[in-house]
Amino acid sequence: MTHTRIAHLSIDSEALRHNLQRVKVLAPDSKIMAVIKANAYGHGVHIAADALSEADAFALATPNEALTLRQSGVSKPLVVFQGFSNADELKALADLDIQAVVHQGSQIDLLEQCAGLELDVWLKLDTGMHRLGIPVEMAEVAYQRLKGCESVASIRLMTHFANADDLAHPMNAEQLSVFTSMFESLGLNDASMANSAALIEMPESRMQWVRPGIMLYGSSPLLDKTADELDLKPVMQFESKLIAVQDLKQGDAIGYGSTWQCPEDMKVGVVAAGYADGYPRHAESGTPVWINGTLCPLVGRVSMDSICIDLRGVEARAGDRVVLWGKELSVDVVAERAQTISYELLCHAGACLLTSGLLLE
Repeated sequence: MTHTRIAHLSIDSEALRHNLQRVKVLAPDSKIMAVIKANAYGHGVHIAADALSEADAFALATPNEALTLRQSGVSKPLVVFQGFSNADELKALADLDIQAVVHQGSQIDLLEQCAGLELDVWLKLDTGMHRLGIPVEMAEVAYQRLKGCESVASIRLMTHFANADDLAHPMNAEQLSVFTSMFESLGLNDASMANSAALIEMPESRMQWVRPGIMLYGSSPLLDKTADELDLKPVMQFESKLIAVQDLKQGDAIGYGSTWQCPEDMKVGVVAAGYADGYPRHAESGTPVWINGTLCPLVGRVSMDSICIDLRGVEARAGDRVVLWGKELSVDVVAERAQTISYELLCHAGACLLTSGLLLE
């Protein structure tokens, strides 16, 4: 597809492999379920599946994500976090040997009704996240029903932390205690609890399987540590070009709403990247943008196709390379200034530019 936008993404497969090795160092006794849902957090699911081939399994969100990946030739074990919602999805997963998470009683009903199938399942318990999961007090009943179901080939156990990014949060210990007690009570052999944050900071949560997600893509899953401090390498490089340099006067207002005024006579650069390319519209003035070795602050509102940056203190001209996030500028820094999380930025940029055919490997 012809590139129609100046802003573009590139994906560093070596960085993906490096970050996977970090998981192996941190959790050497656990199997790794690499989370590549949502098109690998915007990085391209096929690129990620290839680069993360040393993982033991891949996790997807929906049946269609997993079915598409399997049909493309990926033979590694696949796990669908949302499981199945009807008999057709259940049969499709079983036919392609795709594992499903069971998180509600209606899914067990379907398994009991569909004879002649074999499906490996993960029984998900709600230990405090209150999103998806069987209530802990119903775990024994759900397990016994699955155990007696002819369509179930094997059963593993899982849950999800609500606050793993904040090690001091009391709910972490509560969830860990509840889950480990239930795991021992049911007498199962395989369990998974640790996401990226937990596998780094809570070794007791690693168990037989860990589920790294955001750390694979080079973003810190922790509130108090940077990706550099965790030896994680950025995978997505989001770049564009400076397309104009304006000589403005003190008091000149910039952009829609005239929300930012020049405090003195100064140069302002216009970068060909905006919310149509996945740059966050709600990024505030002061959000850093890298150009020629300098971090320059965003000024004024983000437009559909452009942003403006303060060029005081830097030599720049039209055509110069600009980094919105990547090796020179962590996506975590941009996310914080935009009052969001790196997950959203990565997914949004990937969705915008992959749709336009602008992913560069």
